[in-house]
Amino acid sequence: MQIPRWIDESLKAIAVGGATGAAMTIFANTVSFLGDLNVLCPYLVLLLPLGGYLTMRLYKAFGESYRAVTTVAIDFIHDGEAIEAGAERHKPKMKISPMMGVVAYIAAAIAHFTGASVGKEGAGVQIGLSIGELGYRLDKRLSWEGHRGRGDYYLMVGAGSAFGALFSAPVAGTLFAMTFASPDIIRLSALFPSLVASITAVIVSGRIGIHVMHVPEFEVLPLSLESLAYALVIAIAVGLLARLFIHLLETFKKQMKKRFRNPAFRTIIPSIIAAALFLTTYIVTGRDDYNGLSLTLLYDAMNGNGIPYLSFIMKAILVFLSIAAGFIGGEVVPLLVTGGTFGYTLASVLSLHQPAFAALGAIGMLSGGTNLPLVCFALGLELFGYSEPVLLFVVVAVSYMASGKKSIYQHQRNALKERITTGTKE
Repeated sequence: MQIPRWIDESLKAIAVGGATGAAMTIFANTVSFLGDLNVLCPYLVLLLPLGGYLTMRLYKAFGESYRAVTTVAIDFIHDGEAIEAGAERHKPKMKISPMMGVVAYIAAAIAHFTGASVGKEGAGVQIGLSIGELGYRLDKRLSWEGHRGRGDYYLMVGAGSAFGALFSAPVAGTLFAMTFASPDIIRLSALFPSLVASITAVIVSGRIGIHVMHVPEFEVLPLSLESLAYALVIAIAVGLLARLFIHLLETFKKQMKKRFRNPAFRTIIPSIIAAALFLTTYIVTGRDDYNGLSLTLLYDAMNGNGIPYLSFIMKAILVFLSIAAGFIGGEVVPLLVTGGTFGYTLASVLSLHQPAFAALGAIGMLSGGTNLPLVCFALGLELFGYSEPVLLFVVVAVSYMASGKKSIYQHQRNALKERITTGTKE
């Protein structure tokens, strides 16, 4: 008697989700510990050039595909989409190795120990993808022919469960799994395993004590014509800011590569500039939270405690420098912080409710930067506890459209935005 397919998929999703939840706990707690260490000793930022150099040597030893795990995974998922649709297959040139997750963990630890201004979800998703790949390889060895899982599904399940565990947001994790490769294609066939894996990862990581963001409570804007107008203003503003952020980040990386052919110079010079800027800011303002995740900047903005109006600019510059130097971590948390501090500044200038605009700015900036409005809507409800779904949905939708067709995820396919921005038809 064969096991029903839904039971087989559930067991495999639970295995991947459980393993990913445990891995995310180790990873997130490592990042939290190193962040606390930076608070105690801000001058660790002087080690940024050494950290950048070690990261460069690490990826030079293992290969460039180890750095581009997410991009390679997106290509594999697109390959699976082509097979499912009966189209011509374009198999990716590079392969995914389970060892990629280990390398991503080490690289992210170096980044947060030295105070690089990066996030954690990028490396976390890479670890989840590696666990998904390992699960797929074990499945091929142990499962009978009729019940072998698909490789692209394993990758989606690993990435989604990692995202869900890091933010304690199982619905956002499920939607991330189904859409991060192609935002306008919701892979409903992967809904059930993605949901099971994401819930499992969140439960397992929560039980064993993962460190997650704890967004402060705030008063949301009530639904009215006035608040809808304000929501449109913040949505368009952060959408354009996200577009500028991605453009400048891409341009800065290209310029660094063009001006410095030696890879050691390309990592050491931005690291030195970042360290100097941070120390200057620390000496002038007394704030030591521009390096690392910078979550206290976001929390202060949402509490209305008062932050420098140009905090979002300084944070964005440090993110550019850190990513250009080759540090590994991710852009999701930096986008949240940049958008939240920008929303605070905009509210302060317009004499509006600062915490509400900080929250909307954070989620809107993330939607524009990732091209994943549905994921960001769910994250706003789960992580931010946003109780007015209409305004939140308006912000993630409008900022998504205002941000242009590019995102922080390379090789992401978004046919809808390409048609809108170029004026072409199917």
